[in-house]
Amino acid sequence: MIARDSRSAGRPDRSGRDAVTLAGDTEVSPRVRVLNAGGGILLLVATVVVAVVQSAFEPLGLPVTLTYPTGAPGAGMPPETLAVTAVNAGIAAVVVLALATLARLVAATPVVRARFAHEIANGRNQLRWIEYSTTSAIMVFVLAQLNGITEVGTLVVIYALQSASVILLWLQERSGALSSSVQPFVFASVVGIVPWGVMALHVLAPGATSGYDQPVWVRVITVTMLLLFAAVVANQWRGIRRSAAGLGYVPVERGYLVLAVVMPVAFAAQLVGGIIA
Repeated sequence: MIARDSRSAGRPDRSGRDAVTLAGDTEVSPRVRVLNAGGGILLLVATVVVAVVQSAFEPLGLPVTLTYPTGAPGAGMPPETLAVTAVNAGIAAVVVLALATLARLVAATPVVRARFAHEIANGRNQLRWIEYSTTSAIMVFVLAQLNGITEVGTLVVIYALQSASVILLWLQERSGALSSSVQPFVFASVVGIVPWGVMALHVLAPGATSGYDQPVWVRVITVTMLLLFAAVVANQWRGIRRSAAGLGYVPVERGYLVLAVVMPVAFAAQLVGGIIA
């Protein structure tokens, strides 16, 4: 029994970290809880401020349309486009902030805190992916509308692709960083870039003759959010590499918590700024 214990003492666990590293993760987990609570309070304040500010100005309605064919395939008949509804951009900003606030505050509650610490110690965080799959998809949906995409079918696919890319990142995390394949991460990157490619097509508008030029604030918010989305993917890759080296997961979670506050605030602030402008 003693010999068996001695042989397994230095052996890494299934997630690629030894007992010393896991203990280190557990010791610093209070810092993560502070980030959760502090981030939740900051996001709560931002939610209230954005809700008040956006309600004081004329709402920005982003149209959602539905296109029907009016003739046989190849007949050259122009399609019929119907206005289905409009998304209130200010309300969308408040919803994103509110969801991010809820996730941070829930993670800081005593009920969830123990499970949260256990997941971090084992190199994963399910709550993160539940939150991010929702908030990121809403943000990409609204960004697509800002960049001229109105057809409901395209918008739904964009929303689904963003959610799918986050789910693939979650599957990569669940499979363990030392797994024989990083295919979920690769597929997540490929799927996640598609909505941005569709947006780029509408921005460049090859062959268009209207001469429309985007407002500067739309360009700024699009580029800003693209960089922040890329930062999340880079942080996840950092987590894979750290786990493969037998290092702790807490720095990766801290990086995500910072991004989880910066992203919705940057999105909402720029969106409401555009409404005011």
